[in-house]
Amino acid sequence: MKKILGIIGVCLAFVFLSSCEKDNLGRSNELAGQTFIYSNGYTGSMRIEKGYTFKSGGNVYYYSKVGYSPEFNTDGCGLYYTLDGDKLTIYHGVKGWKKEVRHTVFASGEYRGSSIVIDGDEYLK
Repeated sequence: MKKILGIIGVCLAFVFLSSCEKDNLGRSNELAGQTFIYSNGYTGSMRIEKGYTFKSGGNVYYYSKVGYSPEFNTDGCGLYYTLDGDKLTIYHGVKGWKKEVRHTVFASGEYRGSSIVIDGDEYLK
């Protein structure tokens, strides 16, 4: 009887973990491995360059550089994204963010296949 209950328990745990993996907290993998970059093309001191790299598991890496200022990036901080049709939403993750900020929107925009548009800026592959 204990053996049967143990097998049932393992099966239930497997089903639970499978559903969690499938849901993945609403995270998507459709953009995995793709990088999108925005540049204003200006070669002077006000050059703006920003980029999003989408990694497996729904994680996102972001960086921005304005002129000669130091680069801002999300090294050591977690970001993740969801893609609902063409609506792209990037959220603060758990790692590196204050409790109040976790799972709030970092940025949102539109996925267009070969580009993404966030805050009016078009990021190209």
